[in-house]
Amino acid sequence: MIGAVLFDLDDTLIFAYANPAPAWRAVAEEFSAHLGDAPLDAVANALADSTAVFLSDDENRRRWRLEAVATRRAVVRNAMIEAGFPHLGELAQEIGDRYAAYREENMYLYPDALAVIDAFRARGLKLGLVTNGATEVQNWKIDHFDLRHRFDHFQVEEEAGFGKPDGRAYVESLAALNVDPADAMMIGDDLVWDVLAPKRLGMAGVWCNRFGLELPKDAEAVPDRVITRLNQLLD
Repeated sequence: MIGAVLFDLDDTLIFAYANPAPAWRAVAEEFSAHLGDAPLDAVANALADSTAVFLSDDENRRRWRLEAVATRRAVVRNAMIEAGFPHLGELAQEIGDRYAAYREENMYLYPDALAVIDAFRARGLKLGLVTNGATEVQNWKIDHFDLRHRFDHFQVEEEAGFGKPDGRAYVESLAALNVDPADAMMIGDDLVWDVLAPKRLGMAGVWCNRFGLELPKDAEAVPDRVITRLNQLLD
């Protein structure tokens, strides 16, 4: 019997940072008047590709979350230099900051999120939110999307001093909820953070695969369930 459910936040309950290439394209278009001879497509692709490469490293992802402003600006500057547009490096601060603002402006709560959360609460399940990121940023989202009163426990990476996939993020959340791992389920969009790491502790792991991606053949852990919408959990 499941006694507790842990949810991821970004790109599970809210659309936040998924599919970044169109966002970089939109931001590049906003700066088109400043690009000079640099082709818009080339600038947009350089920003998207460089960011993807940077974030493929776990430590870089952590820097992006917790040292966001300086890291974004540095990544943009390096992207412009490596793409052969060093004269655009002076725009790194403006482009990086505008990208962050653009993503924030376009965040939204998935329409099925509150219904599922409230249904689980009505069933008597204990609920935890386990999210990586900076304290101020993540708490703003929690309050902005009216999630504060819906959860019994919040685990924010910067506040706790560690985040997913560190096992402490799940263990401490379950301890706060007074539930054993075998009686808990983690739901999220990341196969390592929200499926593999929880399953290693004896929890169930549900992959919230909103974009219908194929499960990688070399995936280290097979999700207990794959969903494309949270409301499938109410079936």
